[in-house]
Order: sequence, then C-alpha cells, then structure tokens
Amino acid sequence: MRQFTVQAEGGAVGFSPVRALLRTARTAEWSSRALIGLKLIAPDAPACATIEDKASLTDAARAHDRIRFFLKDRLLRNFRDVGQAWLAETGPCAIDVVGAENLDEGSRLFFETLAELAGTAVTVRFVIGHRDTAQLRAEANERTRRIEKLAAQAAAPAEEDLDFLYEQAVEYLGTGDSWTAERILQAVLRHRSTPSVWGRLGLAYAMLGRTVEAEFCYLRWREDPDAVSAAGAYYGLSMLSARHHPAHLRSLDRAAQFLEKGHQVLESVADETEDLEFHKVFNRNGYALVEFRRGQVREAVAHLTDGIAKLRNGSAKHHMHQTVLMYNLAQCHRRSGNVDAAITTYHQLLSVDGNMPEYHMELASCYLDIGEFTKAYDCLVEARRLGPSIQEVHSLLGFTHLQLGQGVEAVAAYRTAYECGPDHVDALYDYAYALAETDQPLAALQVARKADTGLLPAEQAAKLLTLVAEQNALLGDLTAARTALEEVLILTPDAPDALANHSQVVAAMA
Repeated sequence: MRQFTVQAEGGAVGFSPVRALLRTARTAEWSSRALIGLKLIAPDAPACATIEDKASLTDAARAHDRIRFFLKDRLLRNFRDVGQAWLAETGPCAIDVVGAENLDEGSRLFFETLAELAGTAVTVRFVIGHRDTAQLRAEANERTRRIEKLAAQAAAPAEEDLDFLYEQAVEYLGTGDSWTAERILQAVLRHRSTPSVWGRLGLAYAMLGRTVEAEFCYLRWREDPDAVSAAGAYYGLSMLSARHHPAHLRSLDRAAQFLEKGHQVLESVADETEDLEFHKVFNRNGYALVEFRRGQVREAVAHLTDGIAKLRNGSAKHHMHQTVLMYNLAQCHRRSGNVDAAITTYHQLLSVDGNMPEYHMELASCYLDIGEFTKAYDCLVEARRLGPSIQEVHSLLGFTHLQLGQGVEAVAAYRTAYECGPDHVDALYDYAYALAETDQPLAALQVARKADTGLLPAEQAAKLLTLVAEQNALLGDLTAARTALEEVLILTPDAPDALANHSQVVAAMA
C-alpha cells in the first residue's frame, strides 16, 4: 500500500494539500469529467486547458459570463470524479494530512469524500501539528503567490492590486471554489467596500449555503448606481427567497417583489442595449420560476418562450442562458402534463448543449412518464457517461432496469446510486428494495439496517421499518418483524397497511 503525506498550509488560496497530492497523477490522461472536476481544484493545471470543447456550456462558461454556479451537490460530484480518477491510477493507499488544524474547508471536504468512495482501499488521517517526514507540497505559481501576498498584507494595497484581487475572486467563483473567493473578497472588502464587492461576496456565501449572510451582502449590492448591477442584486435576493434559503425563510411573494423591483430598475434605463435586453430576459426567467411554483404554468411558459426568442441570435452567454430557459420550459411542459412537448423541447435543448448530463437525465424521466423504458435507458446511459457521479442517474437506471425485468442490473445501479451518497436515505431504501425484489432478503435487511431510523422523518423511517419487517418475516423471524411493525405504528398509528401487517404477524405467532 502506498503512503502519501501532504501539508496543510492555510492561506487565501485553497486546495493546496489536494493539489500536492494530485501532482502524483498523470492528469493529462484523465477523462473529461475528471478534468472538469480538476479545474475546480487546480484551475491552472495544463490538463484543464483542453476540456472546453468537451464540457457543457455551463462547465465551459467564462467567469464573467457564468449564470449557473456550483452548489454543494455539484462540488461533491466533482470531488468524486477526481477522486475516482486518482485512485484508479494510484491504487490502495494511506494519506496523512499534516497540520490539519490549518486545513481549508474545501480540502477537508475533498479528503472526506475521497475516504468515503466505495470500492476503494484508501485511508485518510488528519494529523494535528508538524511531522518530520517527507511531505508533498503544491507548487505556487506567480498568480497564487501574488494573491497570498496581497491578501495577507495589513497596509492597503494599490488600486490596481485590489482590482487584481477582485478579478481573481471572480475567476475562483467561476470555477466553483467559493471558499477561496470568499477569503480573497474579505481581504478586498477591508479596503474597498463597494456594492460590486458585496455582491460577489454574497454569491460566495450563497454557493456555500450561508444564505442569511448572502442576503446581508445582496442588500448592500442593490445600492449599486449601475442599473444592471442593482437588478442583479434583486435577482439574487429573489432566488434566495424562492430557492436557496432554508424552508422557513422562503417566500414566493417576497421573491416576486424583488423581481418586480429589479425589472423596474431595468426599465428605467433609457438606452436599449443587447446587455440590457439580456438582463430583462434573465429577470423574467426568475419570474417564470415564481409562476411555476405557484402553479401558473401557462404564464411561465409565455415568459420563457418570449425569452428564448429574444436570446436566439445573441452571444455565447446568451446561448447558455437560452439553454437555461429551454430547460425551464421543458419542465413547465412536463408539469402541465404535456410530455410530448417536454420531449420535443429537451431534444431541441440537447441540439444546443448535448454535453450536459442533467438534460439527458430529464429527457429520460419524460420517457419513463409514458412507459418508453428502452428510450429512457438509452438517455440514462448517455447521462451516466457524461456524469458518472450523479446519484439520480443511477437511481433512475435502477428503476428502468426493474421495469425491463432486469433485476441483477437494477441492483447494481441502485448500489452505485447508494455509493454516490451513503447518507441519502432514499438511495439506501431503493438499494434495499431492489435486493428484496430480487429475492435477497438477508442482503436487503443488512442494507436497511445501516440507517438509524430514530433520526429520520416519520415517513422515511416508517417506509424503511416496513421493509425491515417484510424481510424479517420472509426469513422467519416473526418477533423482529412484529417489533419493526410496532415501531411503524408508533410513527403512523392509523396506517391501514401497517395495522393489517401487524395483525397478520401476530396471528402467525399465535
């Protein structure tokens, strides 16, 4: 077994120990998905320069043109892709991260993800303090050294240096490294408290899931005298209220108010430009989301159709946003029950951006809606090729295999879905259920027992406990089956199926 020791050094730019570890690999030979993930961790790596032609419009977007940003689920997918590629080359190993008290959040999450990858023999140890052993270290390039020097100095940097730091933060946001961007922007904010800096800092917080702090920043961003920038702040505030805040802080009414205010700001601009038109469309796309959530699907379709027409002949940024609108339009069609229109829209979308795995997955879902299981399977295979770490792709593959009577393949797909996120209870249940459906009650029971039902919402816990009861009954352990069903009845005392099952087990024990 190989042994690696890396040093956590702290600083503004994150992922230093991860980059040190990945220097041991032949990254130029990695798949495009792994290289897309590598760009998040090591954006200056030469191997990443070749991926734009193979990436989706979202992944290939330049920093200032980006309209989709990375949230935690997408980051974890990238980490899994990178980790799998590195381990495929390295084999079983042990990794000591020395000076772990200085470990940045992004690196910690990467190493935790690496240690949890299924089917791999890897041990990661976090070691506090210094150790006198040979350690791998990342090589800092000129850009990184300049960032570290400027971010650490107490005296106010020159204006051109602050410009440099701000642009670097924007670049890191574009690659998905919101941790590094946040640290750089905090350094800029000490000397330049402008709305644009507050806006980018808010975006970093939103990407990190720190939505209350993001709203604090966006409220300062909306003070920007530039109308387009202020409208962007209102859009950001609306998305927090509609999507990203915790459930108890979300409000469609508040989201709509922010969007209307942003639209008023844009309408107040006298000179019509292509960029202004783009932001008006962007704003109405947000309003379409509110309408969709309110069940006003016809109104949402009208806004989206109009926006798509206006962006059809625009720039690369407009093409990317056009795909966002087309994706939303397809969802509206599906929500309204017009699956044929949704399928047509998804095919049009894939003709513009065929490298986005989620689009293939959503098209597969439409085919599943109408029982076209072979077509759904073909779409999911392509989605799996493009996004091998997307849990939902594997879950849908498992379901499709079951519908096609392919039990062995279903179990394998559901197992992979579970391995993509062992803490996802629905994936665990699906895996256990597939084992049960293929007459493997003991294996199903072993998987189901991995969840602590006492920590789950009542509905999820009851579903798992029912499965446990069924498998125990099949194995002849009626006492365990009765105990599980009694727990179900505590959670759902009036559930008729649970009552009937409990009565049946009690009668069998008499």
